[in-house]
Amino acid sequence: MGWAYYDYRRGIFGYKGVKVIFSIKNEKARVKAALLIIVLIYAGLCGLYFWIHGNEGIRGSFESFDNDDVKYLRSAWTLLETGKYTYKNPQTDTVFIMPGITTVLAAFVAIFGKYPILQFKIFQAILGCACLYLIFLCGRRLFGTAAALVCTAMMALYFPSIYVTGTLLTECCFYFLFLLTFYYTIAAVESRKMKYYAMGGIFLGLSALFRPTVLAFPAAVFAVWIAKKYKFIDMIKFAGTVVGIVCLILSPWIIRNAIIFKQFIPLTKASGNPAFQGTFISYDRTTEEEENIDYYNIIKKETDIDVDKYGFDELVDDAVESEMARIRFREVIIKNPLKYLYWYTIGKTIKNFEEPFLWVVMFGIDIEWLRGQHYLLLLLGFLGFAGMAFSGRKNHIMKLPAYTVLLFNCVHLPFYCFSRYMFPFMFCFALYAAYLIAGLFALLKNNAILGLKQN
Repeated sequence: MGWAYYDYRRGIFGYKGVKVIFSIKNEKARVKAALLIIVLIYAGLCGLYFWIHGNEGIRGSFESFDNDDVKYLRSAWTLLETGKYTYKNPQTDTVFIMPGITTVLAAFVAIFGKYPILQFKIFQAILGCACLYLIFLCGRRLFGTAAALVCTAMMALYFPSIYVTGTLLTECCFYFLFLLTFYYTIAAVESRKMKYYAMGGIFLGLSALFRPTVLAFPAAVFAVWIAKKYKFIDMIKFAGTVVGIVCLILSPWIIRNAIIFKQFIPLTKASGNPAFQGTFISYDRTTEEEENIDYYNIIKKETDIDVDKYGFDELVDDAVESEMARIRFREVIIKNPLKYLYWYTIGKTIKNFEEPFLWVVMFGIDIEWLRGQHYLLLLLGFLGFAGMAFSGRKNHIMKLPAYTVLLFNCVHLPFYCFSRYMFPFMFCFALYAAYLIAGLFALLKNNAILGLKQN
């Protein structure tokens, strides 16, 4: 399907003579107009969403603080009042979440008051518009302008892209930062220039402040390096630079954790609970096997964990729940290896992608229609990737979106899997879907032209 690809290597990054890799000034006027219309439609849909649904997207109560959204805002209040990062308990320092979303919300609270909900949603809608621009740039870089416009339109009309702007979650900020990381990665891999690896490292580090699992992303880059036959010394040089920058960005958080918790905690202590929940097939905790396991007595006998502090101390909670996951592996999972092998591979992969990330019935549209949109995006993405893979194209950077999806699906398999974790990577499916659609239109157009000439 080489007909869908346009060579943008005439200059360093884009058109000859253009120094800024984010520029589209040399695109045709109709391309700029189409992109602007797509972004304006998206912005209008976000505004309509805010008007119709109000704060429906914000889950939890500001009285009981029983969900992520409201806990993040309360954490922002506490940060401004005390200088402490907290989460479950406003009186206790946390290491359960990364500091990114709390810090951003605290800035909004400082400027707009205690409940800057509308202002933050508008900010997230602006980030959403910026994400569409970045998706266009990524699509153009990988598959050409036509595919880039199609991809941008698909993600603008993909309802979870609109939904997330009405939440108080990490999704919008992380999505924006990861797209910057992704775009700089494309530029860096193609150019082999240190400055672009350095910029990618900066945005990778900032992304980790919102979602630490993103630090697995270099594995996808490594796969492209191998395919492109990078020299070992270059791999060491570029990887060392990125690792150094990421460590520098994370260092205040790491130092803070060492001072407060007296141990080396580079990211969070929050893997125990999702790991434990993930041991239950379809998350059903009413299984027959479960009734026969006395977790706390086993942990008391076999470890030095102070189980009596469970529920009152984040470090103990993580240690207990991690140990509970190990007990289930030993007592239950290992006795049914094939059943759990299926669950930990295919079963959880299905959980990651079986639903669009939507917790609001948007605009009164039946959820089955929106599931259909989601499944269509997945299907077209798979077909587009297959078409690209079997076309024999040698530009291995085109496989980066596939490596990204595969990697982050696998990273989440040991834990509780659901659609929220995969939303920021759905643009990868849209890239391949757009490649397919743009290619089919090009074929139809060429056939039409040939037919006219023959006549």
